[in-house]
Amino acid sequence: MAKSSKLETGRVSIREVAAASGVSTATVSKVLSGRADYPVRAETAERVKLVALELGYVPDVAARNLRTRQTGQLGVVLEAVGASEPDSLLGAMTTSNAVRRTFDGAIMAGLSDAARSLNVPALVVYPGSSGLHHTYLDGRVDGLLVGCDPLRGHQLLQDLAQLPLPVVALWTQRVPPGISSVDVDHQAGARQAIGHLLELGHTRIAFYGGGEASGVEHFQRREQGYREAMTAAGLSPMAAVHDGDLLVQAVRRGEVTAVFAETDLGAAAVVQALARAGLSVPADLSLVGFDDILGAEYIAGGLTTVYQPAAEMAAEGVRVLLARLGGAPVSHTLLPTHLLVRRSTAPLTDPE
Repeated sequence: MAKSSKLETGRVSIREVAAASGVSTATVSKVLSGRADYPVRAETAERVKLVALELGYVPDVAARNLRTRQTGQLGVVLEAVGASEPDSLLGAMTTSNAVRRTFDGAIMAGLSDAARSLNVPALVVYPGSSGLHHTYLDGRVDGLLVGCDPLRGHQLLQDLAQLPLPVVALWTQRVPPGISSVDVDHQAGARQAIGHLLELGHTRIAFYGGGEASGVEHFQRREQGYREAMTAAGLSPMAAVHDGDLLVQAVRRGEVTAVFAETDLGAAAVVQALARAGLSVPADLSLVGFDDILGAEYIAGGLTTVYQPAAEMAAEGVRVLLARLGGAPVSHTLLPTHLLVRRSTAPLTDPE
């Protein structure tokens, strides 16, 4: 079948696709809408799709939007800055912006893959600013996915809660009423890290990072998980360590044999502090991080770390938002983590 000259002279209509396919315009509309609740025989649907492709049919999205009052498009606001660690906790370590952006890259990959598989026509990316929240009502999107920055608070979510627009917040559990959330189970991930160190015989385990004192939601939850795991094992949790040199002194005194760092970047700072003192991982200290950032396999020859499912979280956010648009209630989802055991942890060799 030759392609229609409409490709050059004008838009191919549904009526033309129907005539060439030998079916009604209603059938063509059902097939090309992609709606699963409009059943059409498989062979008929395949023939219509093939004819539409050969004729160069392009759907009139603007007209469909006027009829349905929906665009099918989802808005994205990325405030998150990735697996960030305050500079005060990184000591002498310098971290490139490329490493810090790997988390956002995973988020975008998850959003794109989910949009493709779920037939979302487009993702509209907005700048992250609470001052622009009224622009989200310009009719371009049916709902919003917001990647929250744990270092800046969630004023944007408070603003969005006042708007008649379904919203799903990513990477947070602190959301106002009416907003759905999808986050990683940070506390469970921390418990996995401590459980691994306990299995290796370590009982003098320190937490490295800002933790509960940082004011950052995720770091607070990770220290809470550390404390829960230590207490469950009948051990006394230590106060969070904020300084690499102080940690080195504790290691030299035999007060600490293992460390759980709240991020992989923090773990890298620990490695550098130890190296400056002539100590190494895991010979002098077993070390576990959190995030599994790009390059974690090169930290200390291979960092044992808690994998944070960033791409999976983003994809789940798309599914939750589509469900909300379909009438589902507000929901709050926690995705499981898993431990990646590499070379930075080893069994305890000295007696307690």
